[in-house]
Amino acid sequence: MNLSIPLIVTESNGLSRFRYPLTRGAPLPQGVIFEIVGLRMSAPDGANVPAQFRVLSRWPDGSVKWVLIDFQVDVAAGATIVYTMSYNEQHPAPLTALTINLEESDEYIAVDTGPLTFRIGRKRYGLIDQIGLRNRESDSEEYTVYDARENGRQGDAWVGITEGGTSGGTQRQLYGMGGVCRASLASDAYSVCIEEAGPLRAVIRCDGACEADIPMHHYAGYRPFRYTTRIYAYAGQAHLRVLHTVVMACNPRETEIDEIAIHIPVALNGTVRYALSSTRPMDGTLAPDETIHLAQFADNHFRLYRNRGAEQRVISEGERTEGWLTVDGDEVGVGVALRDMAEEFPCALETSGSGDGLTVYLWRDPSGRRLNLARYAEGVAWHEGEGVYSDGTGTAKTREFFVTFYRSEKRTQAIEQLHGLLNPPHAALDPTWAADCEVTGGFMPRASDRFPASERLMTDFVDWMARCIELGRWYGFLDRGDVLAQWDEVDEDWRFRGRWGWCNSEWDPRHSVWIQYLRTGEVKYFRLGEAMTRHSMDVDTCHHNAIRPYMVGGCFRHSIDHFSDEPCASHTFIDNWVDYYYLTGDLRTYDVLQEAGAFFMRYRWTEDPAYSFSLRSIANVLRGLLHVYEINGDIRVMNRAEEVYEAIARGQNEDGSWHKRFQISTPDKLPDQAPYGMATEGTTLAVEMGTAEPFTDEEFHALGGRFKELIRVLPRDEQKGYQTHYLMLGLELLHRLTGRKDVADVYRRATDWFCGYPNLFDTQFALQEHYGGILCRHVAYAYRLTGDRRYLETGREILRLLVHMQDRSGDPKRHGAIGMSPTYLSLLFFGVPFMLQVFNETEMEEGIDFADGRQVST
Repeated sequence: MNLSIPLIVTESNGLSRFRYPLTRGAPLPQGVIFEIVGLRMSAPDGANVPAQFRVLSRWPDGSVKWVLIDFQVDVAAGATIVYTMSYNEQHPAPLTALTINLEESDEYIAVDTGPLTFRIGRKRYGLIDQIGLRNRESDSEEYTVYDARENGRQGDAWVGITEGGTSGGTQRQLYGMGGVCRASLASDAYSVCIEEAGPLRAVIRCDGACEADIPMHHYAGYRPFRYTTRIYAYAGQAHLRVLHTVVMACNPRETEIDEIAIHIPVALNGTVRYALSSTRPMDGTLAPDETIHLAQFADNHFRLYRNRGAEQRVISEGERTEGWLTVDGDEVGVGVALRDMAEEFPCALETSGSGDGLTVYLWRDPSGRRLNLARYAEGVAWHEGEGVYSDGTGTAKTREFFVTFYRSEKRTQAIEQLHGLLNPPHAALDPTWAADCEVTGGFMPRASDRFPASERLMTDFVDWMARCIELGRWYGFLDRGDVLAQWDEVDEDWRFRGRWGWCNSEWDPRHSVWIQYLRTGEVKYFRLGEAMTRHSMDVDTCHHNAIRPYMVGGCFRHSIDHFSDEPCASHTFIDNWVDYYYLTGDLRTYDVLQEAGAFFMRYRWTEDPAYSFSLRSIANVLRGLLHVYEINGDIRVMNRAEEVYEAIARGQNEDGSWHKRFQISTPDKLPDQAPYGMATEGTTLAVEMGTAEPFTDEEFHALGGRFKELIRVLPRDEQKGYQTHYLMLGLELLHRLTGRKDVADVYRRATDWFCGYPNLFDTQFALQEHYGGILCRHVAYAYRLTGDRRYLETGREILRLLVHMQDRSGDPKRHGAIGMSPTYLSLLFFGVPFMLQVFNETEMEEGIDFADGRQVST
């Protein structure tokens, strides 16, 4: 079998790399490979390259759909080269001597990468209990960097909290002891395992809780935070990659966070020297009672402190620090590099002259500002369209850093390595290969000559959103990776009140960025997509709630905070998580996908006509279950998805539409009571349950906009429309997975409604219902089902309208936008790239003049 998949490796930071570890997922066509034994990697000269492979998902026939590749590259500074994955089941890739060795016992897990050995204890969190360096010139000689048994000190992770305060005078509030919550104290909650084992890469996972360190007679057991630490080790490497996730299991009304930190232990002797990235690289020596503290407290401001006792001096400051620090003694040293210090401020790196290691502060503000996860206000603002109260309970944050260990005389090389780890080469899929495999359901690779107006439309729109992030300085520990959701034309600024603030999970602009990355292979889109997806998975998703466990795995809806409206299926979009997981095999992403799968599995309904289905909620449940099934292969998930589909199919109206809120047990598919007078799924359900009053007239009018007329019961036709688009994506995915004719019929009938049924291919109706361009996808897929080109002609009319809608003013706040909304970005990219792929297959032109967007004859 001839299979050749190119991976384009680009080094753009001026650093030559030798055996640099890279990881990338690659798609495979259906029915081609069922086992990965015959896969191999080769260098540009054809030589075999050591690699390991892991199946990420399978096609319905059991063949491999996505495979994860770990390999190591040699690439010159500034070069672009092509590595190739191929398949030959008769001649599997040769074994390599470059391997990781793992050893397990009741006491520890031991890892040997060649130049580095380390142990992680099973009894108590200490990050790493023992570290040794092997002399590269003499394999038998090893230098001990650190051994907890000899040094009496261990690494640790902690969260410092404040649980009380005073507003002055007699206004005192005290909820708890506060203090420091340490991972090392909750030994009974601690567990460690080998999560991934391979010849080139191994992952050790540590899970547990941070327990409050309350001395004297106070009780143990207060654990307001959960954590997961993943330690990635690579064959032939003396560095580790660490991802540390903290989940907020506290009551955010009572608890504020002073710092989140993790300590990397070493034991240095002799003169202690440091080096770090300031406005320029700096180095020096430290006395035993001195510390050096590098703090990035804004996206454009850092300070370097040198402290001795209570004395604190600022010795340097500037806009951005690259984010690395080393410390060494007479024999050995350790260095750390924290990713995105400026973008995810406030954070810091610290070491001391005592020679006991490095501390990475994942949150710490030198001014003493605390991280507050309480909701912006206690009241729910129904008049601003809010739903059910929520706060930061269950939100999470993952930070990534690298640790390297070295002999002291190799400090220069260690610093260069840290710089390289923060600025890695990039491995991209060939866009044509990804498109041929119908990744994300299909798209047209960038084709500026073939579709110039469409390419300008898409590129300028994504670049508009990226520019808004820069102009708005939307950075910070919680904010980085999100965008604001709605532009206010009156104020000429982003709206920030009630239900409108952060985008959170208002459709999926992150998925749009991943489609643009796959279409182009450009690393800037990968970095943007990664930041947005990590934010979505951690901050915008509930991961713990002891009182309302049904929330876990759901995403918070758009609002002023990232978490002030309840997690709901209607705003849980996991397409971008799936994209990121397939491209990286990221294990944290897999965890969150499993949480989402359990969240969707908990979805239930009643056919009592007093209550109603939320169309977009059940629609997202369908699509979410299908995505999770593709990844974990759990037949129970697929069975539940099919049950959900059956309910949806029964709710379809004769004309092919659905009501926004519908029933499946009444003749007209509507619930008994009027479904309106409420703004959201949460408030609607509360009213239906009789636990909340409907909107008052005052609240209704305060919504503004189209809510000027007090209409309690909307006409039937106004209850149809945009929420069906949520559903169509899931119906398409179900059809792709099963090929069921009944699913295809339901899908086609819905598309026909959008196309003006019973006056089929009524272009004006389709233009009215295009919803940001997502209808382009439905008409293109309907063409695939039927072969009727009139669907594509309708899509071309929508495309022409989108080109006319795009802002071409040159105003940096507006240029490239369509509707001044990141929601429109997601809708457009769900639709247009796939339609262009079908245009290309049918040799159809876009029919738009590139210069002014006018329609041209075809």
